[in-house]
Amino acid sequence: MNQAAKYEELSDLTHSKWLHLGVYMLLASFFYNLPVLNYSITGNNELRLFDFAGVVIIYVFLKNYGKIMYLINKEKSLRYMYYLLMWSNLMWFSTLAFCIAYGRTIKALQSILYLYHFWTFFLGTVFFIIMIQDLKYLKRAVSVTLVFGCITFLIVLLQNLGIIPFLWSIEYKKAYNFLSGTLGPNKIVLGITSLLLFTIALGVLNDKNVKISKVLSIVTIVLSLLTLVISGSRTSYVGLGIVLMVYLVFQTKNFLYSLIGFVLISMVLTTLNTGVLDMAVEVYEHRVVGKIKNPNDIKEANVDELYEDLGSGRKGLSIMYMEYLIENPVYIFFGSGFNNRLLLGSPAHNLYLSLIYEMGIVGFFLYFRWLFYLMFIPLKEFKNMKVALIGLVLAMAVTLFFGEHLYIYRPLFGLLGLFLFSATILLSPHYVLKKRDEKKI
Repeated sequence: MNQAAKYEELSDLTHSKWLHLGVYMLLASFFYNLPVLNYSITGNNELRLFDFAGVVIIYVFLKNYGKIMYLINKEKSLRYMYYLLMWSNLMWFSTLAFCIAYGRTIKALQSILYLYHFWTFFLGTVFFIIMIQDLKYLKRAVSVTLVFGCITFLIVLLQNLGIIPFLWSIEYKKAYNFLSGTLGPNKIVLGITSLLLFTIALGVLNDKNVKISKVLSIVTIVLSLLTLVISGSRTSYVGLGIVLMVYLVFQTKNFLYSLIGFVLISMVLTTLNTGVLDMAVEVYEHRVVGKIKNPNDIKEANVDELYEDLGSGRKGLSIMYMEYLIENPVYIFFGSGFNNRLLLGSPAHNLYLSLIYEMGIVGFFLYFRWLFYLMFIPLKEFKNMKVALIGLVLAMAVTLFFGEHLYIYRPLFGLLGLFLFSATILLSPHYVLKKRDEKKI
């Protein structure tokens, strides 16, 4: 079958109701992390919306296997992640071997669930790319994403103002006691979600070739910035700084316009005396300024001491992982297994170290080849979206030294999936225009 015929088959999938159902269920699950169903295997376990979306997505994948694999093999960014997934599948057998050896077989079953989430997020992204070949679906999906984000951030802000109560169970309240609306009650989930939505909105706002509502984009930017600061996630603060720095360098005029606009909006909020800005400033001072023991460390750029003060124990975990890998170099080459934490008990809070430990140097290479390749995908005339994408990838590359927010761990919920969708939105001109050009060949 020739290339044009293959694309014609994919075009038929664009309007599939099952495909749309899977994509929108998955999209909603990124903003609604509350449990849908409880079950018990190793205690109080929960199924979330993306668990059910995965059933629909895998059904569509198996039913249209040949067509979808054609797209995955054709598109390099998808092919790179597919290789990473296949390696993760293989590394799961190492996890199984460790679990059997330690008499913890049930842990291997939990890892299967995480692997299922990984496949769900990846295939959902592939379906998203197929769906947005129709521009009306693209515009609708981007608008729905921004609306979901705004609703989520409003819930968080209203919670912090005492209007909406804590929505998670008492167990989560004891463990976290953190107001995150319908997002997972972990600061990094709220912070990175805010950063992703901020970057999408900033990317589509200043690009003259994009016809998404400017009002919706501006509202998303304001709400996401306020929520990001309120999250208290220092990792997300670093990510925001990198995105803004990239904008300042590559889109100086648009950056200054956006800065002026945000200052004006801040003045309006201050005048209205909503208390939101005061709350944001208070959280920032508590989470950052109040944690620095010696203010001179900032002036002297004493990175080691600042990391000690602001890292919440990450430095110690990183040292533990590095020492373990040096003493057991076999894991550097072969890895200990996908999502295997039986030997060290805790993730490193550093994806670079976690990947080497779990998936070896091969998994490390496959992961970061995929991530960094995103920056080199051409976007033709969509320069502002390209800058947003570069800023986002660089922000992730730096912040992954302090966390695993683009990986599959239980406390991270659907962050990896939301990143994949966010990158797809910013790359949408490439996917849409490329398919149209190639279809004419």
